[in-house]
Amino acid sequence: MIVKEQQSVVHLPDLLFVKYCKENFGLNKGVYNVIDEWFYNKNLKNVEIRRQKILEFLLCFIDAMNKESNMQRVRFGKGELINYLTEYWKQ
Repeated sequence: MIVKEQQSVVHLPDLLFVKYCKENFGLNKGVYNVIDEWFYNKNLKNVEIRRQKILEFLLCFIDAMNKESNMQRVRFGKGELINYLTEYWKQ
């Protein structure tokens, strides 16, 4: 994603940002909320910074997984999403 495009996405209203994540990464609102809360709990209280990190995570992990499996949406087993978030955070 181009930085300029990413900046415009980061500034979308909440509902449109969630819709963007659904359309581009196949996330339902529940999965999005888990990701958003996880980053919030990592002390990313600023919405813009948190959304940037969310997009980075989605581009690094979710998009790559979708392409690898040729799926429209990633399915997470029990605990897998948190494991992916933790792995991303360590990088």
